[in-house]
Amino acid sequence: MSGSVDLLSAEAFPYVVLLVGLGTLYTLITGAITFGLSRRARPKPDNSFPSVTVVVCAHNEADRIGPCLEALSSQTFDDSRRQIILVDDRSTDGTGDIARSWTDRLPLTVLEVEDGMLACPKKNALALALEASTGDLILTTDADCTPGPGWVASTVAAFGEGTGAVIGSAPLTDTGGRWAPLFVFQSMLVNALAAGSAGIGFPLACSGRNLAYRREAYLDAGGYAPIGHIVGGDDVLLMRRIRAAGWHIDYNHDPDAAVTSPVHSDRQWQRQIRYQSKARHYGGRVLSLAILVYIFHLLLLVSPVVGALEPSILPILWPVLIVKATVDGVFLWRAARRLGYRKMMRWFPLVEVLTVPYVTVFCALGTLRPISWN
Repeated sequence: MSGSVDLLSAEAFPYVVLLVGLGTLYTLITGAITFGLSRRARPKPDNSFPSVTVVVCAHNEADRIGPCLEALSSQTFDDSRRQIILVDDRSTDGTGDIARSWTDRLPLTVLEVEDGMLACPKKNALALALEASTGDLILTTDADCTPGPGWVASTVAAFGEGTGAVIGSAPLTDTGGRWAPLFVFQSMLVNALAAGSAGIGFPLACSGRNLAYRREAYLDAGGYAPIGHIVGGDDVLLMRRIRAAGWHIDYNHDPDAAVTSPVHSDRQWQRQIRYQSKARHYGGRVLSLAILVYIFHLLLLVSPVVGALEPSILPILWPVLIVKATVDGVFLWRAARRLGYRKMMRWFPLVEVLTVPYVTVFCALGTLRPISWN
C-alpha cells in the first residue's frame, strides 16, 4: 500500500487520508457495538413494583387492534397488578369502539385525544396516557403489535436496581411485497444496534413497540415536554433523556419478551425520513460521531467517480470496502444469531450495497426536509 500512496496525486491524497481515517473510526465503533452484543445485563432483581401500566397508542387500527388486545389478554402477569390504557389517537375507522368492547375482558381504559400541546401527535397520546396511568412501570407498544404471553412478566423481571428503562426486541414480520424483507432486515439492524450499544452503556436505539421505563425515571427525564417540539423520537429521545438523568438502560434478550408487528408498505418514504431525522437531536457527542460516519459513507458514495478520475486510489479503496463489509458482516451475523434472525443474513450482500446510498440520502433528507407524523 505504501507504494500506492507514493503514487497518489496531491489532489487524491486528502481523500485517501480522510477515507482511511474515517474507515478506522467506523471499524472501532462497529467493533465496540459488536462487543456489546455479548454483554447481557444481569440485574439484581427489583421486586418493588406493585403495579404496571401498559400503554397502547392506536390511530386507525380497526383491522389490527383485536389481535393486539387478544395478545394482552393472554399475558401471564397478574391482572390485579396490571393496568392497560389504550389511547385512540384521532381514529376515524371505529378503532376506539372496538377497543371499548374489550373492557369487560381486560383491565382496560380507553382514552381519546384530538389535539394537544406537543408537535408530535404520538407524544400527545403518550403524555395523556401517562397522566392517567397508575403503574410504577410503564410498558409501551403499538396497536398493530402482538406481544407474546410472557412479555409483561419478562420485561418486569429485567428491571434491576438503578435500571431506568428496558429495551425489548421489536421484530417486523414479512407480510409480502417486494421490499418487505429489507424492512425486516432493517428491524434486525435496529434491534442489534439497540442491544449492542446498550451493552456498552451507550444506548443509541430502541423501539416504542417494546419499551419499558420506571415512572420515576420518566419524571426525572422531564417527561415528553422537553422533546415535545420534535416530530418523532417518542421512544429513543425519551430513552436517552432517561440515560442522561443517571439511570441505566438495559436490553432484554429474553425471546419471550419480543413484540412482533407487520411491515407497513404505506408511506415508507416518509417513514424512513422520519426514522433518520432523530439523529440530529441526540446531543453533541453522538451527533459528532454520526457526522463523521456520514462523511465516511459519503466518501464511499463518490468513490466510483474519484476512482475513475484517480485510478491510483483503487489499491487503497478496495481494502477499505473489504474491511467495512467484514466488520458489518461480523456484527450482523453475531446479531442474527443472538436475536434469532439467521435466515435474514441471505440479504446481507444486497443490504451492504444499499447501505451507502441509503445513509447518504435518507440521513440528509431527515436533517433537511420538514417531516410530519401522518
